[in-house]
Amino acid sequence: MPAERDLFTEEQQMVTMSFGEHLEDLRYRLIMAIFGLVVGLIITFIPPLYLGPKVLAKMQEPAAEALRKHYEDDARRRQEIAKAENLKSPPIRVEYSAAEFVEQLRGLAPNLSLPDPESLKDKTIALVQTARLDDAIGMSTKTAYVPSGVVSLAPLEGITILFMVCTITGLVLTSPWVFYQIWAFVAAGLYRHEQHYVLKFLPFSLGLFLIGVFTCFFGVLPVTLGFLLELNVWLNIEPSLRLSEWMSFATILPLVFGICFQTPLVMLFLERVGILTAADFRSKRKFAILIIVAAAAILTPGPDVFSQCMLAIPMIVLYELGILIIGKNGRTKRIFDA
Repeated sequence: MPAERDLFTEEQQMVTMSFGEHLEDLRYRLIMAIFGLVVGLIITFIPPLYLGPKVLAKMQEPAAEALRKHYEDDARRRQEIAKAENLKSPPIRVEYSAAEFVEQLRGLAPNLSLPDPESLKDKTIALVQTARLDDAIGMSTKTAYVPSGVVSLAPLEGITILFMVCTITGLVLTSPWVFYQIWAFVAAGLYRHEQHYVLKFLPFSLGLFLIGVFTCFFGVLPVTLGFLLELNVWLNIEPSLRLSEWMSFATILPLVFGICFQTPLVMLFLERVGILTAADFRSKRKFAILIIVAAAAILTPGPDVFSQCMLAIPMIVLYELGILIIGKNGRTKRIFDA
């Protein structure tokens, strides 16, 4: 608090709220946030935009691209092995009717001296064919079926996933309103001289949320999916992606990243209102890392360690960034106390 302000004067100016009033304010803020979310959900279905189906199609692109690359790399890998070992396909024995064979030759070379086809009625000609295996793999790769995306295994799976994607899209569209309701609830429990932090922290909070969402979608998801598909190759398992599992992974994980990217801002806010200091965050670093790793294991939708590490490592970096920002006490004061 600035030195010229009197703490007791601030307490007298602040309207004290009871626990019940805080609960009532929380209920009001939740209702307003849900109202904004419903508006965003309706927007995703409004023609001619149809944002929901377009976002659903866009969110399948990383999976489709990863599957295409996986099958192409797998075919190229098998082709290189076959070429290095000079492998050939097994001999293929093909039998033809001798009479028909002679008839075909006579049509191609009428001046050629050939036996009478009638004398060859019960006879056959056997041809044995072999081919280089790498050439055969290359030819089959050009005409092979490559899955273009995820698959649906239940009748209602598509509509359920569409509604979930529309809900998440609506949340992102109305995130300024939702974040305002969250910070407004926080402001209700602050002194009057502390409440100005809410308006100043709000745009930074929204920006960090969107950075986390887009970083996860365009950076983390393709890398994670590529790693998991390579793991399938190593285990000699043919991969396939189910719609519900992929979309749950592709919607929940970016949302979790957006929320976790609030870490340095929350740390700065706690320091600004006098609850914790940079020294406190440094002294509790090992406990914070333990909590971050445990939270990453719980919050990530998949059971794999890789996606958990992809969330835990940025969170630890953001925690250290928060300590660094708080340590720049004079600069942050000029930004947020102006």
